Amino acid sequence: MGRGSNIRVTTSTSISQNRIQEILKANHERIYGLYIEGLAIEKKLLERRLALDLKVYIEGNLTKVIFGKTRLENKLPCYSDGAIIIDIEESDLNYDNVYRQLDLFFFNLSNKYLPRALDESLEFFNLPKKPSLVVKKLKTQWGNCKKSEYRIVLNSHLMKLPPKLRTYVAFHEVTHLLHANHGKEFYEIIDWAFPDRPELDRELREWSFVLRDNYVEEFAE
Repeated sequence: MGRGSNIRVTTSTSISQNRIQEILKANHERIYGLYIEGLAIEKKLLERRLALDLKVYIEGNLTKVIFGKTRLENKLPCYSDGAIIIDIEESDLNYDNVYRQLDLFFFNLSNKYLPRALDESLEFFNLPKKPSLVVKKLKTQWGNCKKSEYRIVLNSHLMKLPPKLRTYVAFHEVTHLLHANHGKEFYEIIDWAFPDRPELDRELREWSFVLRDNYVEEFAE
């Protein structure tokens, strides 16, 4: 017997329709109670889905996501008064659309701040030219270095981490322009700039959960 707006009763094929009617009448109050209980549960779940009570990390801090109409002409998701504001029609309010908006938010935020992290790292190196930077969402890496193309790739998820960690990742990838492998010379440079490297590596591992596509904390208290 299911709960909610649809009640389904399963019986043996040997039971007659009259007997089924008798059973239903005898259990009418119980069935009706399940029906009302199911409607309440479905309503609550629907309200929670529509409310989309979500939070997401920005620079290490759990931040609420708010939905509603904004006065911004471009209607792009933005950060304001301690929350992420997403301009979205109620008819379009679902997880898939929200996730796409959040990806766009972090992509735009990354293109503003990750170049700064890269430039700060480049100040410590005497490179023949400035490497190009690509910002994109990666599923398994914080970043990578294409030495042959003189290109640095940084993950847009880095904006969810404390600022010191994105600086550390940027410096790590720039160092690969000098040393492609994680050898002794590579780590001599890293340890010179970041004596607390083991702690930073541990923190990066702890933050790896934000690399998942479904990175939003749903129904957070």
